[in-house]
Amino acid sequence: MSTKNLLLHNKEEIENLTALKGGNAAIGATWSVTKRTYLDWLPIMLSMGMVWRRRWWRFVIGGLNKPVIFLAIFAWNMGGYRTDASGSYLGFLVPGLLVMAAVSSSYGDLVNWFTLRRVYYRVLDEYLLAPISNTSLLIGHIMGAGTKGFLVSGIVFLTSQIFVKGFHLTFNFFLQLFVVCLTFACLAVATAMIAGREKDSIMFSNMIVFPMTFFCGTFFPVENLPGILEQVSWCLPLTAATYNLRGLALTGISSLSWFAQSLGWFGAFYILAYFMLNKRRED
Repeated sequence: MSTKNLLLHNKEEIENLTALKGGNAAIGATWSVTKRTYLDWLPIMLSMGMVWRRRWWRFVIGGLNKPVIFLAIFAWNMGGYRTDASGSYLGFLVPGLLVMAAVSSSYGDLVNWFTLRRVYYRVLDEYLLAPISNTSLLIGHIMGAGTKGFLVSGIVFLTSQIFVKGFHLTFNFFLQLFVVCLTFACLAVATAMIAGREKDSIMFSNMIVFPMTFFCGTFFPVENLPGILEQVSWCLPLTAATYNLRGLALTGISSLSWFAQSLGWFGAFYILAYFMLNKRRED
């Protein structure tokens, strides 16, 4: 289409829009503004991706460190190389290690990012003063951190194929893994907004998040825990996700109740993160 024809075409569109009655024009204008608002989170996510792209080797090494060490140690002592996932401890272990990698990559970097920039560098104040909604600001950071955690978990899974084979890969498997990443990205934002300083966020991570990765069916069944500890473990956010991910990996069958619990925790942490971010913005 030539430039002249394009200008005429745009002119006709403007005239048609102007000729619409007031109600229809208002609807069209509202839809245009709403559409732009819905995409406000995308530049934030892409900016986080650009930072991680320049330092990709740090995040890959950091994400692979613990899971691969655990996997190698157990493989050398219990299964050897290329063990079949069905009926083996390594098959039980790998989904738990994926959850551990997802939590570490999604939560750790984002809580440090928010805490340092809010407490020390005061960069977060500039974000909060920007003409962007809390929803877009929150979604952009959650999607950025969640995507990073998902990619690191994928690399861990590919590495695990050196030791274990025979997993079932379905859409629900990757969906459940991504929900885990988003859930703990939300928790990272909420923690950073509550923490008074960096040491507070580190203490929360060491006392709550890190033990959670061990008591939610990562290395051993929750049913084997003694007494009250078993009951508490069933109520933790990671337990349902770990069991559902393991069931999908080993059998290809998803548990609707476990997936619903995962979505429930995701929704709860998102609401908490939004509330704390909104409170911080008002302050």
